Amino acid sequence: MGNCSYCGQPAGFLRSAHPDCSKKEKEKVAQASLGEGKIIEAIAQGISAGSNLSVLDRSLETMEQQYGIAPGRRHECLVRGWEKGVEAALEDSILDESEEQRLLLFQQHFRLGQPDLNRNGHWMKITQASVLREVLNGNIPTRVNLDGAVGINFQKGESIVWAFKDTKYLEDKTRRTFTGTSQGMSFRIAKGVYYRVGAFKGKPIETTERVHVDTGLLVVTDKNIYFSGPDKSIRVPYTKIVSFQPYSDGLGIMKDNATAKPQTFLTGDGWFVYNLVTNLSQIG
Repeated sequence: MGNCSYCGQPAGFLRSAHPDCSKKEKEKVAQASLGEGKIIEAIAQGISAGSNLSVLDRSLETMEQQYGIAPGRRHECLVRGWEKGVEAALEDSILDESEEQRLLLFQQHFRLGQPDLNRNGHWMKITQASVLREVLNGNIPTRVNLDGAVGINFQKGESIVWAFKDTKYLEDKTRRTFTGTSQGMSFRIAKGVYYRVGAFKGKPIETTERVHVDTGLLVVTDKNIYFSGPDKSIRVPYTKIVSFQPYSDGLGIMKDNATAKPQTFLTGDGWFVYNLVTNLSQIG
């Protein structure tokens, strides 16, 4: 006969817990889950309203006691509440300076690390949003530094705005094939041997396909787009680009050249790279 895994008393033959104990535990878990949801919502609302963080901290402690939240769950609630605050701030796709400041103050007050805040990409989102805000205001952001050699010869006075690792570079390639029919007559020369007189009539067919050329680093500056990979390196000035094509996972460009073909860069974040590059091209 085993003991109840909750109260430690004999549970009965082939039982690991009393039915009442199991029911109470489920109710306890449900209560804690409900409480965590309310705490996360309170955090997001507190960030949005710019609440006094010391007062908010005490309010969270009261809610944790009220709902029986385990002390080890506080950090998780803080991170999830901050993430929800980011999502609320970015509902209009714009992060103003006051919204960014409130998010950063919350992070500092509760000593939350950037790796935890970026586990679902939320830290990256506010960084990208702040960079776009500066560009839209006509300023050149200087938040990105490239460590080590990147194999790119930047121009004098050029400012790096953003860099995308593991970017796939694609080019449109035209392939030509021939199709047609053969016509003519066959003459028997000997048993089992025939000689055919005829002509092939056909026409060329061209097809265009987008092929993966290389994978490397895409760097966006205030004047150019650079791509550097093991097999391909290019520099495209904004002044030479006549059109931009947005994709869900990247950006396509067309240069001002009679023989130019589309060039595509797959960064994994089409919305950000498209807005960044198109707006940078309008500055200066």
